[in-house]
Amino acid sequence: MPRRPRLFLEGGAYHVYCRVSRREPVFAEGVLAERFVETVREVRRSDGLTIFAWCVMPTHCHLALRTRHVPLWQSMRLIQGRFAQWHNRRAGVIGPLWQGRYKAKLLDDQQYLDQVIAYIHLNPVRAGLDLGYRWSGHRELVRRVKAPLTDVDDALLSFGDERRSAVASYRATIEAMAK
Repeated sequence: MPRRPRLFLEGGAYHVYCRVSRREPVFAEGVLAERFVETVREVRRSDGLTIFAWCVMPTHCHLALRTRHVPLWQSMRLIQGRFAQWHNRRAGVIGPLWQGRYKAKLLDDQQYLDQVIAYIHLNPVRAGLDLGYRWSGHRELVRRVKAPLTDVDDALLSFGDERRSAVASYRATIEAMAK
C-alpha cells in the first residue's frame, strides 16, 4: 500500500521529529550530535528554513521550523540522507540509520507553536538531563550564543515585543510546563 502524500504548505510551521533505528544512542557521542546540528545548519541555509526550536537527544531529534519555497520533504531528505551517509561511512556500516521517515505535524496557530517550542526544549529535562543541555536550542533563546542554529528573534516573537520581556515570558512558559 503506498504512503499517503504529505501536506505541504509553503511558509508552514512544523514540528518534525525522527528516531534512530533500534533506539541506538547514536547522538550520545558529541561529535555525532554536532555533525547532525551542522547538517541541519547547512540545509537551513540552502533551503531558507526558519528554526524556532531544536533538540538532539541520544536516540531521536526534534525540530520546530518554518519552510519557505522548498517542500519540507526535500529539506528532511537532505538532512536525514546526508547525516546517514556520513554516519555509515564513519562507522563502516551499511543499511538504514533512521527508524523510518520523519514525522511532521503542522503547527497551525501561534499558541501551538509556542507550546511546541517549550516542549522541544524541555525534552532533555523530561529525560533526566539538564535544561542547559548542550544539544538544544534553549540556551540560544535565554542568552546570546555566538552562532545559534535557532532564529532567535523569530522564536521569541510571540513571547514579547522586546527581547528582555520575550525571554522572561519564554522562561515563564518553560517553568509552567516543567511542573
